[in-house]
Amino acid sequence: MKAAAVVAVLAAALAAGPACRTAGPVEVRVSIPGVTALPAGSFGEVVVTEFRETSPPVDLAVGRELRDVLAEAIDRVFDGPVRRLATPQEARTFGGERTIVLAGEVALTTEVRKALNRQNVPVDSPFKTEGRSLIEVRRWTMTLGLSVLSAANGATLFHREFREERDYTDLEKPADFAFSELSDRIRARLLPLLIGSPTLEARTLLGR
Repeated sequence: MKAAAVVAVLAAALAAGPACRTAGPVEVRVSIPGVTALPAGSFGEVVVTEFRETSPPVDLAVGRELRDVLAEAIDRVFDGPVRRLATPQEARTFGGERTIVLAGEVALTTEVRKALNRQNVPVDSPFKTEGRSLIEVRRWTMTLGLSVLSAANGATLFHREFREERDYTDLEKPADFAFSELSDRIRARLLPLLIGSPTLEARTLLGR
């Protein structure tokens, strides 16, 4: 009987062992909300107006095209309605208390510059100019002064300046091609600022 009792005690101890053992740390990934310029949930409708052009015409309606690009991009990630209007004044007429308005000024400019031909750069020193040659490139620059307004009272909620540049060795590169690339860069910078872009971060859970 004593031997049987000892066996029973050992069996119970072995069974309880896994439950008492300290678990190792477990790494998990959690979604962290992105930092936005406006408080989350502070607006329920977005109005994008045509941006006023401040540069010479480049055979492209830059202000209207940029409005459409941004409105389409916001509409894909924002749950509320997204409306396109011509002017901020129209938004004051149609917008509600929780409506924000995107407005501002845009410029798309171009110039031909001299640039270093990277294929002829000597490998011995970046400061030596022997053997280097210059080529002409066309630089396109897009600047956007974006203001986010309240449709309720016209107050400026925040303002941000954007500037993007792109060089092309093809001097005949059309304006619409450059516009597509530069506006896409601005869109990529604006959306996280306005809507927020959650990120996945690693966290370690400690067992006991």
